[in-house]
Amino acid sequence: MGEELRIGIIGFDTSHVPAFTKLLNDPSDRFHIPGGRVVCGLPSFSPDLPASYSRVEGFKQEVVEKWGVRLVSSIEELLSQVDAVLLESVDGRRHLAEAGPVIAARKPLYVDKPLAANYRDAAEIMRLAQANNCPIFSSSSLRYDANIAAITADPNLGGVVGCDAFSPATLDPTNPGLFWYGVHGVEILYTFMGQGCERVTCYSTDKYDVVVGRWPDGRLGTMRGTRAGAHDYGVTVFGGKKVRQALYSHDVPLYSQLLRVIMQFFQTGLVPIPPEETLEVMAFMQAALVSAEQGREVALAEVR
Repeated sequence: MGEELRIGIIGFDTSHVPAFTKLLNDPSDRFHIPGGRVVCGLPSFSPDLPASYSRVEGFKQEVVEKWGVRLVSSIEELLSQVDAVLLESVDGRRHLAEAGPVIAARKPLYVDKPLAANYRDAAEIMRLAQANNCPIFSSSSLRYDANIAAITADPNLGGVVGCDAFSPATLDPTNPGLFWYGVHGVEILYTFMGQGCERVTCYSTDKYDVVVGRWPDGRLGTMRGTRAGAHDYGVTVFGGKKVRQALYSHDVPLYSQLLRVIMQFFQTGLVPIPPEETLEVMAFMQAALVSAEQGREVALAEVR
């Protein structure tokens, strides 16, 4: 597209806000993403969530003073000034209410992970998007990490027969189980296993979560979420022809790789990840939560 897109941000309580804004608004940045500029933002936050209210003022000051972002007082005001929207609220509980007006206005919408704090809200967001013919995209940055992407592009891997993914999985009762941070590891798992998981079993302690997913073709995929010891993001992929392993790259900022995909989505309206897969990620985490609480294997169909 020839013209620079006007981008608005909803939610100022995550480090993604200043990171994305700098990458878009600062042409001198080594990893600058062209094609759009953050022009305004709604600094919403959750007053009952320390990880939200404790950070909003600092991030608000940075994007206003450094990058010239205008603050607005409502989503409706923001929508009148932008072509596309980044919904960055760190609290997935807010996503349905904040996404609704954007979807009704049919503005291309990126919803930062997780799509919602539970499967029910996620399904409603996708239903609204389909009903309004609004393009919507949600993903963890880990899907587009350079080292992980190198495995997906390996022509000699062969079909994926299994996958073990891992990430930190800190907890917060407002976004329970894997919805708070373990979503990163689940997104890595789905990058390789794809849709089709039927059942999950979650083994959970105060220090770890290990979720085993069963696909109908006999494949098994696991996600390990860590809350103790060393933390990292990575994967072991079992291919038909070779086994590949990767930790996420520290050479290229994760946010820049994801943001490049977001900008392509904003410019074309083409959704990089099928909505059905995004919803299955949410169902996987909901089923894992039920499994941990009830100590049994849970079918994804139970939570849908």
